[in-house]
Amino acid sequence: MLSLTTAGKSANDALNLVKNAITGSGEPLKIMVDGPVQADTVKRFLDSQGYSVMIEDDEGTLYLTAAKEEAKSIPAKISVKKEEVSAGTIGVIISCRNKEYNSSFMKKFLLSLLKADIKPDVIALLDAAVKIAAYNSPLCVTLKKLEAEGVQILISESCADRLGVTEAAGAGVIADMSEILDEIFSCSKIVSI
Repeated sequence: MLSLTTAGKSANDALNLVKNAITGSGEPLKIMVDGPVQADTVKRFLDSQGYSVMIEDDEGTLYLTAAKEEAKSIPAKISVKKEEVSAGTIGVIISCRNKEYNSSFMKKFLLSLLKADIKPDVIALLDAAVKIAAYNSPLCVTLKKLEAEGVQILISESCADRLGVTEAAGAGVIADMSEILDEIFSCSKIVSI
């Protein structure tokens, strides 16, 4: 695995460093970034280059891990039968890259989950999405209703600390990233928003 650091570099310099590192290499990467702007810029570039990218927050230090995805054929039509979905567990990861989440979309999404016949087993809130679990959020009530129907709501501890939501959580439980990953990876189906 190739390790890089973009600390102290502008978003453009960080991008150029990553571009040079991946030229002719399919090696997985671990990149320490200065902050959310760099993380977003580098992630979008790596996504466009066919990499699968995950953002990790290690006690306030952001890392991107990226691995080249193999080319996959896209089926002409995707159909999912209700029996197939209900046969396994479902995990939903909600992550907002910007400092704010799209409240209109999030409201519609959560209300749709609430009305759905099949509900996820776990919802993990990362980045700015942790704000929807705050007691003063208009979406907190919907999360509480989902919890009442058996959906486990997990709030990233490091993101909640960084955004001042730890003491204000009105729904869900604060969990560290290893606990969240254990729950999400135990699901047979994962949806990322």
